[in-house]
Amino acid sequence: MGEGVVEELSLPRAPVRFRILGALEAHTGTHPLHLGPLKQRVVLGLLLCRANRIVSVDAFCEALWSGAPPRTAHKNLQVYVSALRKALRGDEERGCPGDGHQQVLVRRPPGYVIHVQAEQLDLLRFEELARGGRLAMRSGDSTQAAHLLGTAVGMWRGPALSDLASVPALASEAEQLEDRYLTVYEDWCQAELALGHHAQHVDDIDELARRHPYRERLRHAQMLALYQSGRQAEALAQFDAMRQGLVRNLGMQPSPVLGRLYEAMLRGDPSLEPSPAERPKPVVIRTDRTQLPQDLADFTGRDIHVRELTAAVDASAPHRATVVTGLAGVGKTALAVHCAHQWGRRFPDGRVLVRLRNGQNRPRPAVDVLAELLRGVGASGPLPRALDERAALYRTLLADRRMLVVLDGALDEAQVRPMLPGAGESRVVVTSRRRLVGLEAVEHVDLQPMDETEGLALLGRLIGQRRVAEEPVTARDLVAVCGLLPLPIRIVGANLAALRHLTLARYARRLADERQLLDELVAGDLRVRPRLDSAYQDLPAADRATLRRVALLTDAEFGLHEAAAALGCGLPQAEKAVERLIASHLVVFHAWGSDEGDACYRLPFPVRVYARERAREEGEWEREREPSGELTPARARTATR
Repeated sequence: MGEGVVEELSLPRAPVRFRILGALEAHTGTHPLHLGPLKQRVVLGLLLCRANRIVSVDAFCEALWSGAPPRTAHKNLQVYVSALRKALRGDEERGCPGDGHQQVLVRRPPGYVIHVQAEQLDLLRFEELARGGRLAMRSGDSTQAAHLLGTAVGMWRGPALSDLASVPALASEAEQLEDRYLTVYEDWCQAELALGHHAQHVDDIDELARRHPYRERLRHAQMLALYQSGRQAEALAQFDAMRQGLVRNLGMQPSPVLGRLYEAMLRGDPSLEPSPAERPKPVVIRTDRTQLPQDLADFTGRDIHVRELTAAVDASAPHRATVVTGLAGVGKTALAVHCAHQWGRRFPDGRVLVRLRNGQNRPRPAVDVLAELLRGVGASGPLPRALDERAALYRTLLADRRMLVVLDGALDEAQVRPMLPGAGESRVVVTSRRRLVGLEAVEHVDLQPMDETEGLALLGRLIGQRRVAEEPVTARDLVAVCGLLPLPIRIVGANLAALRHLTLARYARRLADERQLLDELVAGDLRVRPRLDSAYQDLPAADRATLRRVALLTDAEFGLHEAAAALGCGLPQAEKAVERLIASHLVVFHAWGSDEGDACYRLPFPVRVYARERAREEGEWEREREPSGELTPARARTATR
């Protein structure tokens, strides 16, 4: 990259929205973006902290390598920037020329700059609201000031850049942002107290004052809120505690402003009495909120599961939560979204979907998810900061309405529990690769791969029924290679729809080598491998080893004795090991074997291919087990029988 060259990147029409007031996140619409490894996210985090300003190469080197950059530092930085551009751009086929409203990552000597609008970055929106609130205060409009400043405070999901706190340079940026937050919070308290809203803020102010004992404006607000709530002794005690701390630790006295407040409280100055409360509540509820991804226009089959899920969320159903489980790529989210779009009359107060994993496919902190959920169910203004308080407010709001909440991509029971409803007619649908058997009082819907008829129907909707009818045997082979899973079938269909000159048989030859299969199952940003990567990484190390070893068996179907031999253990241990994979939907119970008590299991075909690939990487591959990587129709059909 030449020093005088300006490189610009046009991004998709759906603008990328960034969030740094909490963990670093980026989204297009409702879809989180994968932002890559730590150093790549450090680059983006630093750019966003200084949005619309040039960040020098030296500043990046300090942040990335703490003042000791390698010789290849500049080249490495270029690699990180290039990868970020690719991540933010997404599928090039969806891109479009920049129109002045798209964020642009630009090379500007002596560094880089990212251009974003206020609506695209929560930090800029926070500052915009804060400026408006302060202007309203100067104009004497405490009501408008409280609204704007409270909205700004409520945008914070937790400590800024909390997932990058281990990086000293970004920890320093986060400290500066925290200071700006506290200043706005103090402004908001001033506006709220001017309106007579003292009682509802005492606890929140107490918590912040404990964390920042020497912020005098915060202590001033705390004392005034306590005094106006009829807790004069506690208000005076707070001043004494602060004075003692200042003298002991800093050798100084409180400011004259705080001293005058203390003296006014001692003499019961009438000017400290609260103003008549105008009673606007800190949480304002809006109803009829629908925040769902678009339904699939070609959603196919699943009639039994649609009926099952619909019955589970009925008002007469005994449970208020339903868990939809299944293998990666089986269509859990698609089913939940499809049903949610049909349930508008059942849930007139809104239908909301939130994703429980971030762009790196890691579980999001429950406190962050609850902040998004509270906004989704209609809460505005400042939110409680503690997890249990947010969960309590969330349940209270759900109890009074008829809403549907879809929690997409749960890792385990602990992540979900704070988000389950307590009472009322609202319902929650959870999607997960695991059955989450530890959750109490929930329904379960197990989503299995499609049957062959459904798989062929989906392929026909994607490429045209005529092409399926012209090559019926090859069409059956293709859906078998896909493991009868909707995601890979959609990928195959998308590719064939774009390559209309290819026969199905010619395209099928591209999928004939299992060593290349997962690389071929790509269409734009639809990919099978990342889903399987995620499912594999969710497993404990012992279960990963089990999966690799049973994948090396000669057939996709195997019995308990074969599993025990592959694992080198007894039958009881092998049975438990396989059952753990069944719980994660990576192995399917197929039938009881001919020998009494011997079960027959099956590996879904894409899972088997992936696990064998990982076995090769781990050096566990034995060539005599499988002399050829050739994928025959018979082998694929065996794996989907």
